[in-house]
Amino acid sequence: MTTAALPRGITITALTKRYGDTQALAGLDLAVLPGQILGIAGPNGAGKSTLVRILSGEATPDTGVITIDGRRWTARDGIDRVAVVHQEPQLFPNLTVADNLLVGREGSRLGWPHSRPADDEILQQVGLAGVRDHTVGSLPLAMQQRVEIARALVQRADVFLFDEPNSALTEHESAELFAQMRALADAGRCVMLVSHRLGELAAYAQRVVIIIDGRAQTELSGEEISEERIARELVVGRSGATETLRPGAVGGGEVILELTKWTERGGAFRDLDLRIHAGEVLAIVGVEGSGGRELVRSVAGFERADGQMMLAESGSSRSGDRVVYLTGDRSESLFDNLSVGENLYLRVVKRLTTRLGYLRRGQAETGAAQAKDEFLVKAASLSLPIRSLSGGNQQKVAIAAALTVAPHLFAVEEPTRGVDLGSKAEIYRLLREFCSRGSSVLMYCTEDSEVFDVADRVCVMADGRIADVLSVSDYGDAESLAEAIAGLAGSDLIPAAP
Repeated sequence: MTTAALPRGITITALTKRYGDTQALAGLDLAVLPGQILGIAGPNGAGKSTLVRILSGEATPDTGVITIDGRRWTARDGIDRVAVVHQEPQLFPNLTVADNLLVGREGSRLGWPHSRPADDEILQQVGLAGVRDHTVGSLPLAMQQRVEIARALVQRADVFLFDEPNSALTEHESAELFAQMRALADAGRCVMLVSHRLGELAAYAQRVVIIIDGRAQTELSGEEISEERIARELVVGRSGATETLRPGAVGGGEVILELTKWTERGGAFRDLDLRIHAGEVLAIVGVEGSGGRELVRSVAGFERADGQMMLAESGSSRSGDRVVYLTGDRSESLFDNLSVGENLYLRVVKRLTTRLGYLRRGQAETGAAQAKDEFLVKAASLSLPIRSLSGGNQQKVAIAAALTVAPHLFAVEEPTRGVDLGSKAEIYRLLREFCSRGSSVLMYCTEDSEVFDVADRVCVMADGRIADVLSVSDYGDAESLAEAIAGLAGSDLIPAAP
């Protein structure tokens, strides 16, 4: 085959990658064409991050074939030819913009590396010529991301992966970033945009691939691409729970939590009024940067906020054990060096110790065994290390440990992130059973199908405010709920740069 006949761009065929019991990629097929912006959408745990790590040379696939311009891909290609523009730039903040472009060229035999005329041309091209001698740490985030782009251009990268790049940017900064993406594509480079912001995918991508469970489920192009269509495709066939899990619309029962003029001190959200009722699962949804995640964290005391928060029977703004919190990353909620049993009773260890500080081990192990059975944890022994369990069972241990505190409110981020479908259904049932005892769940979630399966109401966040609160029982299927959420969450869509 002649060089001219080689296909350009990236071709991915039957790509697989497993991490323990988790199948991150399960036969992914994908084509990335030069001159286009390819949008990548998918729920958390779908395999998007694994794909980024493989293409950038940070991880190696188990099986499958990747070619770049018709030649077999190698990890060295990932390092030399693929550039990742991260949500938080990976730069040296103490070095100047010009010096950051020299990183990787320190091995010159001619001594200390110096900027070349080509470097200055690239800085001019991306609008950084005026700050070439400024330290990167002194620049706003949008300009730091342009430094990443410039460094990739200096290294002659052919592929640019933008991984949730603008969640912390202003509208103007985001418009500038998308203009840079378009310029890269127009110059014949491959550009991939991984984003939860469906409106941006619809506005800027020429093709959109939806990845679900490690496979490319759907590809949209041209007039097929719309925010509503992407939202519908993300949930088609993914509703896994039965209607009996959700008792129906929540009325005016006991108020477990009430927020009044609730404002995050860093500006993530402001002046929110919200009530959560006994027996209710209230889902908070919104793209990164909407304030939804910070809202859930603030209720648990992990983000500082002002205003008034009233909890049932407490008459106080101090939550204590009345609210427990579980982060979206279970590695931060479990102790990797401890056993299954120890993780199950660790949150209530104060109740299990004598006045002299000795653990009542028999009582602790009995309680752990009861929690293991109640929360459907599949483990041959409580003495097994927690890391020996599958991802779904580790997540059930994390949830069980949190709920053994017997809180009024369970604040949780992404309760089924990265677990299999069977474990998802079991976790949904556990959350509903917890609510059936008169408590409530406040969860931040990015999967509309999950919201449909387990939530009673949906609070849609956009630009730091509540766009609307929807009753899930008003929607007959996950697809129609997803379209309604997309319409509200996308109300702050960033306009295209002129």
